[in-house]
Order: sequence, then C-alpha cells, then structure tokens
Amino acid sequence: MAAAGAGLLTAGGAAQFVSPSRVRNTVARVSYERANEYVPQALAVCTPSEAGYVGVLEMSTEEAIAEFERKGFAEFYPSYLHAYRRDDDVVYEHGNLVRFSDDEKSQLHVRLFPHGERTEIRAHWEPSVRTQPEAHLAGDDVDHEKGERMIRAEFDVIDEPFSGDLSMDDRCS
Repeated sequence: MAAAGAGLLTAGGAAQFVSPSRVRNTVARVSYERANEYVPQALAVCTPSEAGYVGVLEMSTEEAIAEFERKGFAEFYPSYLHAYRRDDDVVYEHGNLVRFSDDEKSQLHVRLFPHGERTEIRAHWEPSVRTQPEAHLAGDDVDHEKGERMIRAEFDVIDEPFSGDLSMDDRCS
C-alpha cells in the first residue's frame, strides 16, 4: 500500500505525529479524487459490498478505533480503502482493523466510517491474510453474518439502516 509507516508533519513550526492510517486515507482520497484513472488497481478506492453492514456505535471513529484496539484489534493497512456516497459527499473509511483468531487461520476484519459524531461499522470473518493469503485474496470464504455476530457480542451496536449509497463509481468490481 502507499502508506508504509508513520511520520512527522510540521505545521507552523510544531511537529505532529501522522498515523499510517491517516497517510493511507489521504493518499487514497487524493488518488480517487484527482487521478483515479492513473492509479494502480492496488491503490484504488473501492465501494464496500452490499453485505457486511453491522450498525452504528454511539462514539466517534477515533473513540471506536481506540475501543477496538483495547479489544485486541490492530490497524490493517495493506487493503483497499473503502468509501461510499452519503448525500452529495464521499465518505471514506477512517478505521480498518483486524483481529486474528488464536490459531491465526482466520481474522475478524472491521471497517469504520464516520457518521457525524457516531461510527458506522462494517465487518466480516475471513481467512487470515497472514496464514492463508491465497484463500484471503480469493474471497470465497468471507462470512459477513459471523462477523456481525462477533461484533454485536462485544459492542453496543445500534440497529439503524445503512445511511449510504453503494453505487459509487470505482474500479474494484
């Protein structure tokens, strides 16, 4: 992926830490909005599938990322950035996290999207990218229902209809 690590950004003489997640999001956003047809497929911005929407958390994406990390999830950078339309705006994911099973053969993959001061969650259970990379990339064993059950067992998810539009033009289909 385009963002391999964290860095320091200087603004007005003060250094600020820039997370790999933020770098990844910014690079993908600029590539989609300014040079989509020239960007390699591996760096494309993709619309999520119809399946996988879980619901809403009553916290910001920053708070949600911290909560997921407390529960053993880690940010996951080498995957497509997802985005969709809401009203007239493109909403980009702000969190892309995974937690591996004890045997590391599977992973719970979560994507978090801002929705005002709240967070929309998308999740699925799938073969681990670490131990089963071919099966992971093939995507044949993605289980959205199991991912949703696992998230609901750990978080207070609000049942609310999906707020976005998945018809955004992308090159990932």
